Amino acid sequence: MYPKELMTNVYWGFFGGKYETLESFNRAMSEYNEEFSIKWNPNEIVLKSMFTTILYSYWDYDLEAEIENSFDLDANNQDGFTAGELLFKVHNQIVEKLENEIHHFFEGFVLGNRKNHKNRYRPLYFINQGR
Repeated sequence: MYPKELMTNVYWGFFGGKYETLESFNRAMSEYNEEFSIKWNPNEIVLKSMFTTILYSYWDYDLEAEIENSFDLDANNQDGFTAGELLFKVHNQIVEKLENEIHHFFEGFVLGNRKNHKNRYRPLYFINQGR
């Protein structure tokens, strides 16, 4: 029903702080991807769902452990998430946790298993994080 992978054809790094507007984020994404000759289409509907849960991991130096964290997102319109909206919301949600991590590069989303997750009605996507 939902794609097994999303946005594996774009590059991004979770650093540089939060973006105030979707437009400024989309400009930065376009410029970043132009360096790799990749055309960024922020208006493409990439997830036909009004809701999703995103899962990512980071290192907690105080606990000396890798932590998995998740958060829910709601789409701005009933058609689902555009590429720009989804990555903009994810970036602003996690940039402060990931910008100093080794694994702070975005390499797409991978559909996860909802069986053991708190909200089984939302598609769950893991962020494929690279370095």
